[in-house]
Amino acid sequence: MDKKKIVILFTSDVHGKISPYNDQDKSYDGKGYSKVSSVIKDVRNQEEHVIVIDNGDMLQGTPLSHFVFTEKNPTEMVHPVISTCNRIGYDAAVIGNHEFNYGRETLEKAVNDSSFPWLSANVVKKGTEEPYFGTPYLIKEYSGVKVGILGLTTAKIPDWEPDRHIDQFDFLDPVVTAKKWVSFLKNDLSADVIIISYHGGIEKDPITGERLSASNGENQGNEMLAAIPEIDVLITGHQHLVYQGITDNQTAVIQSGTKGEFVGRVDLIVETDKTHFKMINKETNLLSTSKWEADEAITQSLVELEEEVNAWLDEELTTISNLDAMHINEPMHDIWLKEHPLVEWVNKAVMKRTGAEISSTAYFLPHGITFGQSMTRREVHTFYPFANTLVIMEVSGEDIRKALEFSATFLTLDQKGEVIINERWKKPRLLSYNYDMWEGIEYEIDLNKPEGERISGLSFKGEPVSSSKTYQIATSSYRASGTGGYDMFGEEKIIREFPFGIAELLIEELEKLETFIPEVNQNWKFINLSSN
Repeated sequence: MDKKKIVILFTSDVHGKISPYNDQDKSYDGKGYSKVSSVIKDVRNQEEHVIVIDNGDMLQGTPLSHFVFTEKNPTEMVHPVISTCNRIGYDAAVIGNHEFNYGRETLEKAVNDSSFPWLSANVVKKGTEEPYFGTPYLIKEYSGVKVGILGLTTAKIPDWEPDRHIDQFDFLDPVVTAKKWVSFLKNDLSADVIIISYHGGIEKDPITGERLSASNGENQGNEMLAAIPEIDVLITGHQHLVYQGITDNQTAVIQSGTKGEFVGRVDLIVETDKTHFKMINKETNLLSTSKWEADEAITQSLVELEEEVNAWLDEELTTISNLDAMHINEPMHDIWLKEHPLVEWVNKAVMKRTGAEISSTAYFLPHGITFGQSMTRREVHTFYPFANTLVIMEVSGEDIRKALEFSATFLTLDQKGEVIINERWKKPRLLSYNYDMWEGIEYEIDLNKPEGERISGLSFKGEPVSSSKTYQIATSSYRASGTGGYDMFGEEKIIREFPFGIAELLIEELEKLETFIPEVNQNWKFINLSSN
């Protein structure tokens, strides 16, 4: 029998990052599609049979990508992420949840401009089971070995996206959909190898059983493995995990982090002749792009656009009156344990725009940030990097209390009484972006109390918040969806949506200020801490 090696390379959750320089301080971070390109070129030069897949969340996530979507005429140019991936020569891409952030027409143009197919079997035309973007699978054949690649997308997108972005789609259960299409690939198309590229993750380590994320239907990889033993390779994403392994059922499971920090690699050794096929071995690897130089052809293709984007990012919006009050050196002590002027201002800005009297937001970075004397677009896109829209939801006082109690589980005390991050909030990665801080209400947090009993003094306009009354809250579309542990919220409680991103709102508000004056009103605080 003839022995062959088939190599699968993939990226996932690169989030619009092409350049190996970051957009915050322009320092070299060694990630992105320009580095990915060099890895893929090397492997293609070394191996005969190579399949290259992007597993979704390709488009959104950097100021450059956002600039093209919002400041340029999208009908006049191919998005640079798409042109870069065309240049790299991807065989296929999978629809990720963030692909919908800029609306259906923008996504359709990106798909049409791609020289590779976009796969998603469970993203279908409204009211049908017909995949919206055409064929949901790809067949690659190597000297008689048929490889079937099926694309799938997390079904939770309706929880996160406004209706106007997804009103032409339905999102089917990916496990049910996968069973149907894997059967088709095996029985009707005689695929020898089954690869599922799923823009979703795993709730538990498939090998050790260790809990990796909440069980909320967002990451159904474990269900897929249990329901479909025919899977040879399960490519996962969405969680930004760095993970690889071979299960007891001999399925290769792999996830490659984010921003192009790794290229996932799976090597399949097979034996075949005209009548027989046998899988001999599977091996997983994560190739760190830091070990390769950037592809100069790609970096050079961006020079003119990057100059335009950098000039746009560096435009002065306003000046800051007190820099010392603004710098965040270490989030634990500067922003998570006490009110910070940046968070307070974000909350007040959305309250001003919406007319709501209560607001909540998070600090989205796991690290600090420093400011120059002028506040620019660059800083805004650094501390508010997501394409969230703004909504008002109407919730009960009891909902507010439950939300505050949930946020209060982010931090805990160690045996010495020192404040630390709760281990549960570190899986699958640091979930600090789900730790909300509120404006318009007053409350105190006591970490010495049991979880669920840590909030006291909860009041609104000097009166105790009543569990039976309703209150209008301004927040992000992401938070209002109930995602991230806030199951006391939900789409049914949204009463108004604003058709613009929160980052754009913040920029507009800063442009109105002659001077940004950092201030806090101490409407919330931690009590009974030995370090206070």
